[in-house]
Amino acid sequence: MSDNKIITIGRQFGSGGHETGKKLADLFGFEYYDNKLITLAAKEIGFAPEHFETFDEKPTFNSVFRIFEGVFMGNCQYDNYFSNDMIFKIQSEVILKMAEEKSCVFVGRCSDYVLRNNPNVINVFIHSSIADRIQRICKRMNTGEQKALEIIKQFDRRRASFYNYYSNRLWGHCDTYHISINISVLGEEQSVDFLAEFVRKKFKI
Repeated sequence: MSDNKIITIGRQFGSGGHETGKKLADLFGFEYYDNKLITLAAKEIGFAPEHFETFDEKPTFNSVFRIFEGVFMGNCQYDNYFSNDMIFKIQSEVILKMAEEKSCVFVGRCSDYVLRNNPNVINVFIHSSIADRIQRICKRMNTGEQKALEIIKQFDRRRASFYNYYSNRLWGHCDTYHISINISVLGEEQSVDFLAEFVRKKFKI
């Protein structure tokens, strides 16, 4: 196993988890993977990334879905039906491969669970006040507060279901992570500074 340093980010929808993860990656010079991981996983089996987005962090229902008609890899035609479990397996293999090659920040995709046997991992959960989350989603999606609240609830349910199913753990529960932080308390910049100090102490860097 390599000595690469890994940070995984779990997050409530609209909490600023992506932004926090990116700032930590930039600060430490780590690679950063969020939806880029979908692209990598798709390329592993020769599929266009947009077909993987259908499954991204959504709960499985033990059924299979049609991704794309007439997809070929070399001279060998792939089955047109792939289960959520298969896609999760491919994404997990990509996470393991990337973690072995370089120091990384992974956002979502059950990355903390996938890397559970790696001792050089810090698992972080980002949350924030519902007011701040609504404000962030209103700005990002150009929508009203009520609609933003509905979107937040929908995405949180989806992420919890996805995570709980594949990890057999509880999404957002304190026992699942090394540190959980409400970034509404300190603000985004100071929260990043706080987490960076935690990372330095944990990794002795």
